[in-house]
Amino acid sequence: MKEFITRTITAFFLLIGAYALIRFVPPVWFSGVLFILITMGAFELKRLTQPKTFSTIIMLLGGLIVGLSFTFDKTYLMPGIIVIIVLIGLFFLFAVRQKEKLDTFIRDIGVHFLTVFYLYIPLYFLFELKQLGPNYLFFLIFVIAVGDSGAYFVGSAVGKHKIYPVASPNKSLEGLIAAIATAALTGWLSTMVFPVQVAVWKAVVTGGIVGLFSQLSDPIESLFKRAAGQKDSGSLLPGHGGVLDRVDSYIFCAPVLFYIITYLWK
Repeated sequence: MKEFITRTITAFFLLIGAYALIRFVPPVWFSGVLFILITMGAFELKRLTQPKTFSTIIMLLGGLIVGLSFTFDKTYLMPGIIVIIVLIGLFFLFAVRQKEKLDTFIRDIGVHFLTVFYLYIPLYFLFELKQLGPNYLFFLIFVIAVGDSGAYFVGSAVGKHKIYPVASPNKSLEGLIAAIATAALTGWLSTMVFPVQVAVWKAVVTGGIVGLFSQLSDPIESLFKRAAGQKDSGSLLPGHGGVLDRVDSYIFCAPVLFYIITYLWK
C-alpha cells in the first residue's frame, strides 16, 4: 500500500510537470530540459552497462550536437553524426593503449554509440513533436499510458502466452493484443481531448501502431536491467525507478509517431 501511494504521488507530480513543460515552456527551453533528462538517462545506462573505458565529455558532446541540430537546424545532424563517430573512434584509438583493455573494448565503444543512437537521437523526436504542436505530444503520452495499462490489466488477468520470457517475464501475447486495442481506441479519444486535425481512422490506426511499438521498446530497456541484475535503471523517482524507466517506451514511439504524422496524417 505504501509503495502504491508513493507511486501515485510521484506520478501526479510527473504529470503536472510534463503538462506544464509541454504546454507552456518555449521550444528552446524545452530542448534544454530534454537534453538534461536524456543525459540523466544516459548516465543510468552507463551505470547498467558498466564500461571500463568511458568518456563523459564525448557522451555530453555527442548529445549536445544532436540537441543543437534538432533545435536549430537539422541539416547539421548528419555532419554532426559523422563528427560524433570520428570523436568516439579517436578517443578509443588513444585510450586503448594496453592489451588488457581490448577485453572490454567492444562493450565500451558500444556504450558510447548507444547513448547517441539509442537515447539522444530517438528521444529528441519529442522535441520534433513539440514543434508540431503540444497536442501531438499529449497524444503520444495518452496513448502509451492507456496502452500500457490495458496490457497490464489484461495480461495480469488472462495472460498465458509469454512473449519476452527473459526481458519481461510478465508480458504476454494477450497483454500485447490488449495494448494495441486500447491504444487504438485511445488514439481516437485523444484527438477529442487534445484536438488535432486528423481523420478518425488515421488516429485509430496510429494509436494501435504506437501501442505496438511501446510494447516493443519497453522490453529492450528491460534487457539492460536484467543483464545488470537490477530492478530499476535508477532511484531518482520514488516508486518509479530512474529516468530511463520512465522514457523507455518513447525511444521507439517518438520517432514512429513523428513520421506517421509527417507522411500519413499530412
